[in-house]
Amino acid sequence: MARRHQHPETTLNQQGLDQARRVAWEIAELRPTHIISSTHLRAVQTTQIITSYCEDLIPDTHPAFEELKRPDWLVGNRYQSLTTLWYVWLWFLNVAQEGGESYKDLLQRVKAARTFLESLPDDARVVVVSHAVFTNIFLEHVCTDKRMSFWRAFRRFIAILKIRNTAILHLRHISTVPGVCGWRFIGGVSKHPKS
Repeated sequence: MARRHQHPETTLNQQGLDQARRVAWEIAELRPTHIISSTHLRAVQTTQIITSYCEDLIPDTHPAFEELKRPDWLVGNRYQSLTTLWYVWLWFLNVAQEGGESYKDLLQRVKAARTFLESLPDDARVVVVSHAVFTNIFLEHVCTDKRMSFWRAFRRFIAILKIRNTAILHLRHISTVPGVCGWRFIGGVSKHPKS
């Protein structure tokens, strides 16, 4: 696990390839009907490995599921650094950095991802291969467009630091009734050992 900000074209290293293979059989047992991936190369590589374990599953990419777009000057910096904390603070304040996206921009992608997933058939079992920041912001905003408070954002930042590669999180979409959140977080379902 790099624990550094990576470029979208970063490939999986040997550890990442091994992690993808370990989780692929577990995902195959869920018998997905759809697999959607971020367009980032490491997510596409993970998706290819997963689909090799699943019968008749054709992968698709969707830009809404990409990781937070970061400015180039952040690439290579550690997640737990003063540079990252400064960037996250500016991001939280909705200050767009050149080459990156603001909180508001990311929320627009969360909405697009949610709309896309809700458009799939009711009996769809969907695997989304995405990234830690996007996944956590999606979880935070799947039922609300309201900005996070500072303390809520701090807790979510800690969750981002704790999520491990190839973590499986189970969400269920149960309703499209206006004014009611139709999404439920079921929990983590991963059986594979921490790596």
